[in-house]
Amino acid sequence: MVRFVCLQCNVEEDIPKVVVEYCDAMDDGDISVPPRFSCEKCGGEMIPKKYKGVHGIQYEY
Repeated sequence: MVRFVCLQCNVEEDIPKVVVEYCDAMDDGDISVPPRFSCEKCGGEMIPKKYKGVHGIQYEY
């Protein structure tokens, strides 16, 4: 599991690592930007607290 935090309401959510890695691999955008999800509580942007991406980049909030 990868822990994500909402930048608006600070709610935290665990997302399965396989889901995060799939989205990371399929994203053809800027690899310096971590995978992001929408917060189910407020609709804000959620980013990983700590995650090593499929391209070898370490993201840490």
